[in-house]
Amino acid sequence: MEKKCFKCKKKIILKYVLSKKGYSLKNNWDYWTENPKHENKFICNSCLLDLYYNDKGKYLEEVKNNKKRRIFTAYVYNKTIS
Repeated sequence: MEKKCFKCKKKIILKYVLSKKGYSLKNNWDYWTENPKHENKFICNSCLLDLYYNDKGKYLEEVKNNKKRRIFTAYVYNKTIS
């Protein structure tokens, strides 16, 4: 499935995950923020990394769930988001 990043408008290809029987959530901004106003907003890996490394305050403000923060950090360090 193809989507566009809501920040930079770059094309994102969402991969289908057989074990979840659905598309990957790593680029779904609503998944990270758990905010209904971000429903159907997608963010590319470059913008995710920029937010994580260069705008930590905004990242912490938007991603409030500690479990999701740990998952996000693991994705960054394991290069799942690269």
